[in-house]
Amino acid sequence: MESKRFIVLTELLMGAAYADERLEGEEDAAVRRLLARVIGSDDLPDEVNACIDDFDREGFDLDEVVGAFVADPAVQKRALLELVAAVFDADEEVDFDEDAYLRRLAEALGMDERDYGDLMLDYVVEDARQVAGQLMSIPPPPPRKR
Repeated sequence: MESKRFIVLTELLMGAAYADERLEGEEDAAVRRLLARVIGSDDLPDEVNACIDDFDREGFDLDEVVGAFVADPAVQKRALLELVAAVFDADEEVDFDEDAYLRRLAEALGMDERDYGDLMLDYVVEDARQVAGQLMSIPPPPPRKR
């Protein structure tokens, strides 16, 4: 993988690490491990380490950097989404902000939801819980007079 493209990958993974507005758990270490696995070495290049250490989450623009991967075949785009999902798994809690990041990335890559839907949170269960909670807080109607 060319150097510039690898830096863009690093930025996308760091964007994922900060998707929920904070760097928690093992996310930083997970990004480093995943990148090391991609290049097949435990030692990341200095440029990559600097990108991780100096990552500017405020200045990061997913739509701007994702262009390096838009022309990739679907299987490579899917692999990119799986790397992002692995970063999310590092803090052992997936939240809606992380899910939204994954969805935005997939959409920016021009992917069809059928190709990545299995990586998304299952909103149906959460929606059902929320609706049930709202219903339980509403008092029942008074009995009807006959």
